Amino acid sequence: MAKKIKGLNLYDNLDVSNTQNDDELIEVYQKWANNYDDDNDNLLGTVSQPTSVRFFEKYVENKTAKIIDVGCGTGLVGSELAKKGYNNYDGIDISQDMLDIAKTRGYSNLFLGSLNDKQPFNDNAYAGALCVGVFTHGHVGPGRLVELARIVRPGGILCFTVNEGVYSDYGFDRKIQELEANNVWQVLEFNKSDYMTKKQVQGLYFLAKIQ
Repeated sequence: MAKKIKGLNLYDNLDVSNTQNDDELIEVYQKWANNYDDDNDNLLGTVSQPTSVRFFEKYVENKTAKIIDVGCGTGLVGSELAKKGYNNYDGIDISQDMLDIAKTRGYSNLFLGSLNDKQPFNDNAYAGALCVGVFTHGHVGPGRLVELARIVRPGGILCFTVNEGVYSDYGFDRKIQELEANNVWQVLEFNKSDYMTKKQVQGLYFLAKIQ
């Protein structure tokens, strides 16, 4: 794995599509944490955080609703939630280095953990959940979607993104349909839109109501 740590060199050379386990991802984000926000804006043109919160806000009008941001990273989704007036949101991420930055972004509680493992929350713990940027190359597969559904109460809203490059190849398309057929959730919206504008990458944005 390449050791360059600044700017676009990091994104291009730390090929997360070749990661094999969470330990390798932790190493990636340890290197990237301090540059992540700047790269997000200026090198990648990532718009998934504000776009996801905009979709989420349509279905979760209660700004005091208990929300979890899964894979919160440096807290960019939390910043967008705060801008919209939400004030009761937690976050969980695999990287302590990223969580250390997220502490300044309005989270009620922050947890260290991977979506590849069972989340440290009870069933039906949250009224809503967002998972932005986690379902992408070399990170988390579609089999973990059911874990997101587990921690959201019936009637609650789940918003998640899938990088267009893994949507069919990893089997997200089939798993999403399977979970709807099995009455785990009802898909309310499915949008394809900009994801990383400066890399010409689009993402799939899903809004689902938990059954």
